[in-house]
Amino acid sequence: MVASKKIYLLFFFVFFVAFIPDAEAQERRVERADQAFEQHQYSDAVNLYRRAYNRVRRKDRQEAGRISFKTGVAYLRMNDPRRAEMQFKRAIRMRYQEPEVYLLLAESLVSNEKFDEAAANYYRFMEMAPDDWRGPLGLKNIELSQELAANLTPYEVEAVRVFNSRQDDFTAAWGDHRASILIFASNRDDAIGKDTDPWFGQKHTSLFVSYEDRAGSWSTPALLDEGPINTEYNEGAPATNISGTELFFTRCLRSPDVELGCRIFLSQRQGANWGEPREVNLTNDSLVTVGHPAISPDGLTLYFVSDMPGGMGGKDIWYARRRAPGDEFGPPQNIGEPINTPGNEMFPYAHEDGSLYFSSDGHPGMGGLDIFHSERIPDGWTMPENMGAPINSPMDDFGMLFKPGLKQGFFSSNRRGTRGYDIHSFYLAPVEFTISGTVIDDSTKAVLRGVTIQLVGSDGTLVQVETNAEGQYRFEKNILREQTSYELLANKSKYFSARAQQSTVEFNRSRDFVVDFSLEALPVTPIALPEILYDFGRWELLPQYRDSLNGLVQTLNDNPQLVIELASHTDNRGTEEANDTLSQRRAQSVVDYLIEQGINPARLVARGYGERMPRTLNRTITRDGTTFRAGVTLTEAYINRLTTERMREAAHALNRRTEFRILSDDFEPEKDPDARQPVRIDIMNQPPEPEPRRQQ
Repeated sequence: MVASKKIYLLFFFVFFVAFIPDAEAQERRVERADQAFEQHQYSDAVNLYRRAYNRVRRKDRQEAGRISFKTGVAYLRMNDPRRAEMQFKRAIRMRYQEPEVYLLLAESLVSNEKFDEAAANYYRFMEMAPDDWRGPLGLKNIELSQELAANLTPYEVEAVRVFNSRQDDFTAAWGDHRASILIFASNRDDAIGKDTDPWFGQKHTSLFVSYEDRAGSWSTPALLDEGPINTEYNEGAPATNISGTELFFTRCLRSPDVELGCRIFLSQRQGANWGEPREVNLTNDSLVTVGHPAISPDGLTLYFVSDMPGGMGGKDIWYARRRAPGDEFGPPQNIGEPINTPGNEMFPYAHEDGSLYFSSDGHPGMGGLDIFHSERIPDGWTMPENMGAPINSPMDDFGMLFKPGLKQGFFSSNRRGTRGYDIHSFYLAPVEFTISGTVIDDSTKAVLRGVTIQLVGSDGTLVQVETNAEGQYRFEKNILREQTSYELLANKSKYFSARAQQSTVEFNRSRDFVVDFSLEALPVTPIALPEILYDFGRWELLPQYRDSLNGLVQTLNDNPQLVIELASHTDNRGTEEANDTLSQRRAQSVVDYLIEQGINPARLVARGYGERMPRTLNRTITRDGTTFRAGVTLTEAYINRLTTERMREAAHALNRRTEFRILSDDFEPEKDPDARQPVRIDIMNQPPEPEPRRQQ
C-alpha cells in the first residue's frame, strides 16, 4: 500500500513538473503574441497566435476563440480578408461571442464579395450592438456596392504594369510641374534596408521614381535616392507642391520593440536632387501619429491625417496653414463635418480646382476604403460624393492623383486581381453612343433594303440614313449626344412606317444601342377600325369613341404619304336610301375628327356604303356569346338563318362598322420652304473616325 502511494505521488510529481513548464511556455507565447498585436506587429502576432492556438484548442475553447479572433483582426489589418474570414468563422465556432467578431467577419465577407453572407452577419452584430453605427453603415455599403457596380461611371481603370511589382506599390505624386515624373512608395526588393516591417512581414517602404518620355512611356522605377529621403524606416505617401519644388512625405520611425509613430517630413529640391528633410512640426505628443500629407495649390494649406485628440473618431483629416512658402505651419485644425466621420478618413489630395479627394470607411461606400470628392464652399465643404465604380471596389481604394488640367491620373488599390497594392491609371473616357439595327418584312422576315431611317433628337438633331443590302443601318457616335432623347422613324414605299424611341439620358458610359424594325406591308383589303357605336339613327361621333381613333391618327402621322378612304357601313335594317345617307354622315364624322387632329383633308375620303357590303370576317369573332367563324359573310340570308334574336343582333352589330382602306401611298404635301430637311448619310461610304488617343 505504501509502495503504491509512493508510485502515485511520484507520477503526480513528474506530471506536475512536466506540465508546469509547458503551461508557462504556452502562457508566455500567448503573452508575446498579444504584445506583438498591441504594437501593430501583426505579422509576428499571426505566427505566435498560430502556434498558441494549436496548443490550447482542445484544452480551452474560450481562449482558442479569442486567439482566432485576434488572428483574424491581424490578417484584416494585413489586408488579407480571405484568411481573416476563416479566422473569424473559427472564432465563432469556438463560441467567441463578442459582437465585434460578427462585424469584422461581415467586413471581410464584403471584401471577398460575399454580400448575402455579409448582410446576415451585420444583422447579427446589430442584434448584439444595436446602438453601434457601424452595423447600419455596413448594410448600406452592401446595397451601395451592388448599385454602384451595376451603374459604372465613365472612368476607365487599369493597373499600370510598369509601376507595379510583386510587392506593394502605392500613393503616387508628381515630381515636377509637367507631371512627367512620378514618385510613389513601394516595398519591392530594391527598397532601402534589410529589416522587415513587423506589421506586414515585408520590407520597409521606400520612395521610387519613374520618368515619362515624349512618347508617353514610363521608365522602369528606381529609388528616388539612397538618402537623405529614403532610410531604413518606412517612407511613403508623398505629395509635392504645384511647382514640384517641395516634397512632403510620411516617415514612420521604429525601435526594436517600440513604435515611435509617423511624422510628416519636408524636403526642398536642390537642383536635380532633394535636400535634407526636416520634420513638419504639427504635434509634440509622441503618442500621436500624423501622415498622408497633401499641399493645396497655393502651397499655403497642408492637409494631413492624424489620430490626435479633438478628432471625430478613428483617423481624421486635419489641416494647418502658413502665411508663405517656407514658413512654419500654424496649429492643426480638424477639417470637421461633413468630411470626417466616426470612421477613418485618410489619403487627402488637394485638386488644382480647390476640391478635396480623400478615402474613407466612414461614409457609405463599396467596402474597405472608398475614394470621395468634396467641393470647397464659403461655409465649408459639400457632402462628399462617392467616386463610384470602377474607381472604387469592395477592397481599399485611395491615393487619388490627377494630371494637371485633365480628368486622368493614378490611384492605388488592392482590388481583386492585384498582387497586394498596385498603382492604377484612370481616365474619363468620352461618353459615345451609336444606334444600329436591321429592318425586315414583318410577314416574310426578309431583310429590306432602301428603308429610310430618320433620327429626330430632342436637341434638334435631324438625320436620316438608308438600309443597305443586308437591311442594316447605323448612326455613328459623332451624331448622338448625351442627355438626349431620340425618335426613329422607318419608312419604305408599300409598307407602314414604324416608330421607336431611344434615350441617352440615363447612361453615363458609352453604349451601342440596337433598334430593329419589322415593317408591315400595306394591306390590299380594308382594315376595320376599333368598334365605334352611334346612337340609334344618329351619326355624331360620341366622345367615348374618339380615343379609339387615336391609333389611326398615329398611323397617318407616321405615314404622311398615305391617302385613305373612311368607309362606314350599316346593317340591313331600314331602307337603302336611309342607310346610305346615315353611313355617309358617319364616315364624314370620322373624317372630321381626323381633320381636327391635324390630318390633311386632302388625304381623307369619306364614303358611306349603307348595307350594300356585308362584312366578311377575316378572323373568328365571339360577340355576346355567339361565335362567328373566319370566312363567314354576314349577309341578310345568313343572319335570318340564325336561331335566336340575340344571335341575329350580334351579327347586325358586326355589320355596323367603319373601316379604312389605303387608296394611294404617294401623297406629297406642299413643302414648307422654312422646314428643316434631314441630313442624309451614306452609311456605306463613311470614312472611319480616328480613335481618340488614350493617355495615362
